[in-house]
Parts: sequence; structure tokens; C-alpha cells
Amino acid sequence: MSNNPLLRPWTGPHGGVPPFADVKLEHFVPALEASMDEMRAEIARIADDPAPPTWETTIGAYEDAGRAYNAVNSVFNVWASTLNGPEFQAIERDMAPKLAAFDDEPAQNDKLYARIVAGAAAEHASPEGKRLSWRTETSLARSGAKLDRAAKERLTAINQRLASLFT
Repeated sequence: MSNNPLLRPWTGPHGGVPPFADVKLEHFVPALEASMDEMRAEIARIADDPAPPTWETTIGAYEDAGRAYNAVNSVFNVWASTLNGPEFQAIERDMAPKLAAFDDEPAQNDKLYARIVAGAAAEHASPEGKRLSWRTETSLARSGAKLDRAAKERLTAINQRLASLFT
């Protein structure tokens, strides 16, 4: 995977720029899958942490999770909107429902949501920290975290179908 430019740290000005010149179609699926697996592992560490939840170990850690996925997905979305051709469209059709299901995973993780709620309740000194706590908890709730298991499964099926139809 280290030869996949989508999985390398960005370099250059402004904290790094996407490696558009080095990206080829065959890089997208392995990079998306690897970065999704990495984010799943990061979220599992947060959800399964045996220590009592704190702001740093839940809200802060969740905010930091998925950096690789966010970078790969950003390039994927730019490519989809500007460099889109028949070969990329085939990849997009295949990946769209998988990405939609992946995007639903954090809100469907009951242990994660419980820790986020507890971590959000922990006082943070800064107004920014308090705002991030509220946004994180609210975003997960709006994404279905408070739904029962059957409703969560239905939501994921709907989101996957919509992603397929949109693509």
C-alpha cells in the first residue's frame, strides 16, 4: 500500500496538497478500503476503551479519527466531480453504496455513541471544545444513533440505495 499515493501524507504548501498528478484509477478502491479499515480500528479503540470516558478520549479522539479516510475521500470526490469518465464511473457505482454504509457505521455503534454522550458531558474549558462536543453528539444523533436496531438497518439500506441511485 505504501506505493499508493492516496495513502501517503500530503506534502507541499499549506500543510500539504493532494497528489493529483500521481493518482491513477486503480489506486482508489484499495486506498478507500485501507483507510476505511484504519478508521474502523480508530473508532473501535474509542468505543472499546475500558477507561472512563473523558473529553480527550472520546470527543477529541473521535474528531481526530479518520484522517486518512477523509483525505482519500476528498480526492475521490474531487475526481468524481471533475475528472469523471466511464472508467471512474464504474468505480463510483461500485463504491457508492459501500461508502454510504461506512458513513453510517459511527452512528450505528451503540458503544461509541454512549461514550460520546459521556465524553460530551465532561466539561471542556474552551468554548470551541464545548461546541465540538455538542456538534459531535448532535451529528451522530441526527445520523440515527438513537434509533433502534431495525430502524438503523433500514436507514443504512435507504442510504445505500440513495447512493446507488445518485451515482
